[in-house]
Amino acid sequence: MSIFYFGAILVLVLELISYVHGHNSSSCYHPEKVPAQAQKNDTPMIVSAYYPGYNSKFLPVEQIPWKMYNHLQYFVAVPDSKPEEDLIIETEENMIQVIKAAKQNKVSISLSVGGWTGSRTFSFLVGDSKNRTSFVETIARAVHKYGLDGIDLGKFTNLFFFLLQLPLIILLLLFQLIPIEEQKRMKSRQHWEYPNEQGLGCNALNANDTKNFLAFLKLLRKKLGTSHRLSAAVSMKGFMSPDGQNYLSDVSEFAKVLNFFTIMLLLGIPSYGYAYTLLSSKITPSHLSGQPGVTSLLFQPHADTVPESGKTAGQAGGTDACGNPNVAGGQWLFKELSETGKLSNDQQKGLNGYRRIYDNCTHTPFLFNPSTKNLISYDDSFSLKEKASYALEHGLGGVEMFDATGDTLDSQLLRSVRRVLFPGEKNALHGIRATST
Repeated sequence: MSIFYFGAILVLVLELISYVHGHNSSSCYHPEKVPAQAQKNDTPMIVSAYYPGYNSKFLPVEQIPWKMYNHLQYFVAVPDSKPEEDLIIETEENMIQVIKAAKQNKVSISLSVGGWTGSRTFSFLVGDSKNRTSFVETIARAVHKYGLDGIDLGKFTNLFFFLLQLPLIILLLLFQLIPIEEQKRMKSRQHWEYPNEQGLGCNALNANDTKNFLAFLKLLRKKLGTSHRLSAAVSMKGFMSPDGQNYLSDVSEFAKVLNFFTIMLLLGIPSYGYAYTLLSSKITPSHLSGQPGVTSLLFQPHADTVPESGKTAGQAGGTDACGNPNVAGGQWLFKELSETGKLSNDQQKGLNGYRRIYDNCTHTPFLFNPSTKNLISYDDSFSLKEKASYALEHGLGGVEMFDATGDTLDSQLLRSVRRVLFPGEKNALHGIRATST
């Protein structure tokens, strides 16, 4: 029997939003626990990550901690504008090495197709029967050529600018708790890249995108059969309806063809953080709209400037795929915080002028330097442990990190997850589901 059980399962994306666990706290509103549909206990918990070929120098193949994973997504292949043309994989040689190593370590591996800049023509590629058929053949050709275990339709959102607000964003959107000024700012910046939803800013859209995407997935599943993993990244609310305003209430047809949905912006955390320059040298509680007495330390007024960045941060200059000017990102990998002397190796305190502050509302840490007014939001082993606990308690399918390069060489982040999901070395190695208590 294939290890890829058929039917959709939910996966925590360890990329974006910090989970607010149900701890008692006077400074933050906590909703009642909402039970998720539990999976069968004999299905393995997924511990996965996106491995970005373009940043492979920050985590060479020989340093990938294979024992920490049972699946890996190689990121990213970009479709050509012509559906019959081969996928564009700029880091092909590296990908071949990663696939070989994954096989040797008995870790399944999928190729992520699309991504932030690579989904501009998806609407066209799945827009009619002829294009869908050609595109399916193109993907299947790649699967068999490289010996892949599956395909991930990896369509990400450009919400990296949210990282100052990340730990609250989804919870607060659901309960309308975001401060008024932040709501206005978010409206002007929010981009999506799912069927019939904008992404990069110049993606093609069609009212029939969701219907066409489903037709494409059915065709791809038929071509690949049930022995290959097929997954897709979707927004928190699922798939957009033809009116472009509402979401489908029934996604059962998608569940029939996908092994799992990667729910974007739901209870995930990144393996990196973003820096901001605040307007003040003091951290003051922010009051959240609609909830008297509810405060957080994480929402702070900040300047429109880019502070010091880590090695992987984007550099200013040039234009993006839509012709818009590129700006530097202010991004820090989690491991860079200790490597550059900002955070102690045990993650307990800030160094060299930085203070580690723990926000009781979001149950997440951040670093702040009063002299430079620089704030770096991030997640660590402690907050990640809470998210893994949530996944276990709610019967979710597992966890997935974006991306693999951000963890430390001794896998501090992944180990904190596995201690929760797989208590005991034997269970951890074989991916046996732990029992929630």
